[in-house]
Amino acid sequence: MRAVSTGPIRIVAASRRGLARLSGTLGVLPREFLALGGIVLVAAFMRLVNLPVRGGWDSDQGTEMLGLRSALASGRIPTFGPEAISVTSSFHHGALYYDLLLPAAWLGNGDPTWVVAEIALLSLIVVPIVWWIARCIGGAAAGLSAALVAATSASLISYATFIWNPTLVEPGAAIAFLGAWQAVRSGRPFWWAVSAAGAAVAVQSHIAAAVIVLPLAVTFLIDLRRGPAARRRKVAAWGLAGVALFVVTYLPLIVYELGHDFSDTRGMLAYFSDPNSASSAALPLRVLFAMIRILAWPLTRWPIVEFKPAFSLAFLIASAVIVGLVWRLGAAGRRAPQEEGASDAPTSTPAVAPELERAPATTPAPATTPAPTVERFGTRLIAFWLLLIILALGIGLHAVSEVQAEELPTEQYHVVADALVFVAVGLIAGGLWRKLPRRWPTIARRVTAVAAVAALVTWNAGHLPALTSPDGGWPAGQAAATRLERDAASSPMALVPLFEQKGSDAYLYPLTRDGLALVAPDKAVTVVLLCDTYWLKVSCDTADGEWLTANPAGGVATRIDRFTAAPNRILTVYRRTP
Repeated sequence: MRAVSTGPIRIVAASRRGLARLSGTLGVLPREFLALGGIVLVAAFMRLVNLPVRGGWDSDQGTEMLGLRSALASGRIPTFGPEAISVTSSFHHGALYYDLLLPAAWLGNGDPTWVVAEIALLSLIVVPIVWWIARCIGGAAAGLSAALVAATSASLISYATFIWNPTLVEPGAAIAFLGAWQAVRSGRPFWWAVSAAGAAVAVQSHIAAAVIVLPLAVTFLIDLRRGPAARRRKVAAWGLAGVALFVVTYLPLIVYELGHDFSDTRGMLAYFSDPNSASSAALPLRVLFAMIRILAWPLTRWPIVEFKPAFSLAFLIASAVIVGLVWRLGAAGRRAPQEEGASDAPTSTPAVAPELERAPATTPAPATTPAPTVERFGTRLIAFWLLLIILALGIGLHAVSEVQAEELPTEQYHVVADALVFVAVGLIAGGLWRKLPRRWPTIARRVTAVAAVAALVTWNAGHLPALTSPDGGWPAGQAAATRLERDAASSPMALVPLFEQKGSDAYLYPLTRDGLALVAPDKAVTVVLLCDTYWLKVSCDTADGEWLTANPAGGVATRIDRFTAAPNRILTVYRRTP
């Protein structure tokens, strides 16, 4: 009885000792760890609840799962990632996206829910990362504010609950920024290899994320010139190791390109050199629109939700972030080392500011309140990174530099900056929370900080993706495939998308996973026509009739079934008469 009664007590005591040891190592109070743990649990719940039917299931998702299935069946590392949508040329995103999801596809025996679960777990990485960066720069309040905003972000949650290659950009970019920040903050150059690994994930998940190389390269050059020659050699060596790691992730594609006249590279260059890909807006407007989109998206999910009604809100929030960052830049520059809670002791916080570049850090653990040099340099760095990305994407990509209702989503072009936006919000909230010499100004600023963060959390709570996808998700796709198999009754089947550009992989994948080998329409007994009313400008009866008339495979065909597989997606089953 005694062993049973003291067992839980010993576990609790051991947990407390472990938490105290970790807190001492990192310089973080135990209650802050508990608060972060609670935020992460909330983030996990908001991403994992009702996951099987949470994410949408359409052709993109079917295409991704077919790619994973093909890699597992052949046992070969994929050469290409998903194909980029382009009218004028053909090129692909990176295959590392597939490589990262292969374990989940294998463990789940091809069940897409397992792949979505891995994406959701990878998305969770963003929460502690933005906490750590903001905490190191602006203190505990800044870190917890950044973590809470990231945990409840409707845009980040939406990207964590369905299969799509850009969904891995955010965790990859967060790791890349963390590595770069830790490298310059702690003085330990091996962090540049971590940064390169994160950058590789982000860039291979979506080609537009290559913009991340710009801020990382500039920061690396800053770090390279700090300290004595021996340290610079170490930084250079780790930087080269990071570049090598980045290149290695592209080896399958490099080998292919060398043997195929760089076909994918030429397709990519043709896309970016196409005059139709440039924006017609004036340069200042392009930068302004890019700023609104990049800063508002992770905080409001605009422009995907409430495009016209929420434009004023998006502009207000983007402006508030800019003004808040400018304020923090000025406040950090004026902050004296003797300010309450601050310390310049090298055993508390490393010196990272350019003016201290000859005295690199030796201890990475942060103080409860960061030293003024750390706060000043870190705030400048975050603002500089955001500015570079806004300028590069605003000038270089019309999809980012324009704000208009579009048929296709375009936010994937700038989600690479989402982690930085969360950190920026945390720094602003942390600055407002800081204690002032006078009581009432302190209370007023803290009330403002709480109200602002609460408003963001409330808005995002009201604009979360639905707990059940409007198209029914993967279960609806599987149910449609099962019905088609029953209609076919083991006869040879063909699946024809009437809008060819979109394809029919949403239903090809479950049919293939069930072991059904589809045939060409002219060899099929059962012909299934997929009519997507979102894209087609005619009725399904008209579209079906035009296809049956124009194709010999239509022949003498009798309609035996028609049903709505998902909103805007009508499947019609025809039985051909020999």
